[in-house]
Amino acid sequence: MITALSTDTAQAHLTVEWSDGGQSTLSAATLRRAARDAGSVYQRATTGDVDVAADLMITALVQVGSNGVNIQFSDGNDRAIYPFPYLRELSESHDN
Repeated sequence: MITALSTDTAQAHLTVEWSDGGQSTLSAATLRRAARDAGSVYQRATTGDVDVAADLMITALVQVGSNGVNIQFSDGNDRAIYPFPYLRELSESHDN
C-alpha cells in the first residue's frame, strides 16, 4: 500500500508514496490534529480540537508492524499510530 514515507527538510510535512504510483503530502499540523491516541482524543472531546503549535515538526517515523507508522512530534506527542489505510483517508481529504 505504501512504498515510502519521508519528511521534508523542515520536518513540517510528511510525504507518502503509494504503491499505485500516487504521492500525498500531509502537514504535521494536519497529522497532529487527526491523531487517535488517547490524549488527543480526550483533548478533542473536551475542547473541540487539538492544540497545535505553529512551528510543529515531525521528529520521528517509526514503523509499527507491516501496516502502520508511529509519528512523533516536536510537542512531545509520541503515541499516535497511523494505520496506512487511515493515512490514505487523511490524504484524500487533506492532501496539501
